[in-house]
Amino acid sequence: MNSFLKIVGYTIRDQMRLKSFYVLLGLSILFVLMIRGCFNGQYVVSGKQLDNITVAWYVSKFVFQVIASGMFLIVILLSMNIFSRDHEDGSLVLFLSRPVFRWQYILGRIAGTWFLCLVFMFTLHATIFLTVLIKTGTTIPGYLTASLVCSINLLFIAVLVCFLSLYLPDFISAVFTVGILFVGYISDGGYQILNSEFFKTAVPSIAASPPTLWRVLYPKVFMVQAYADSIISQNILNNMGHLHPILNVSFFIILITTLMIVAFNKKEI
Repeated sequence: MNSFLKIVGYTIRDQMRLKSFYVLLGLSILFVLMIRGCFNGQYVVSGKQLDNITVAWYVSKFVFQVIASGMFLIVILLSMNIFSRDHEDGSLVLFLSRPVFRWQYILGRIAGTWFLCLVFMFTLHATIFLTVLIKTGTTIPGYLTASLVCSINLLFIAVLVCFLSLYLPDFISAVFTVGILFVGYISDGGYQILNSEFFKTAVPSIAASPPTLWRVLYPKVFMVQAYADSIISQNILNNMGHLHPILNVSFFIILITTLMIVAFNKKEI
């Protein structure tokens, strides 16, 4: 356990030394600063001006999803070359020359990257949360809890990218991961739209057909974000299938991590 924690700590420091990390951090801070102006705007819907609290609620919900989705790219960029970089600069040999199991090395590198991204995302969400509090004097229930829920998606992406990077070039593993996420967003997003009350009211003649088995079993990254949104909105999640999306994504994390450890143990260093 001590070795695992040391690798986690080293990974956090290692990732924070990368120039790309500070570029992404700067862009994120710039985005949050730009968003602050949206809370001061005057918005009119159907000829009726919205009050500041309503505006803040809608804007903060939109920004929440933008930050959560934007973190996907950050996780991919930080994860896709972990193993290849360690192999090229000799860090891998240095790690494994010590009393460290290979599974500790793998889990430590992934956990460190995930934890850094979790803190990154939670800080951005907390900044929006505090901005709303300062601007309106009100809080958004469940906002920070929803941020922690979305962190499971970051772990899934980190695990998936690292696993694919064992067999594919770093860039190709990143592209494959984006493709997997894109398919899930199209499938689950379409399901959400077709089964929404608005769509059923607007087009009552079109009945949504039951989803096929592969769509039910597919990684529910989009559904996890939809569940996070339901926490903020305090609505019921329109889930696909009977398995909760968090359990679905957790299953894939465990499965892919197990496959990665087995593959890495067979890999010659």
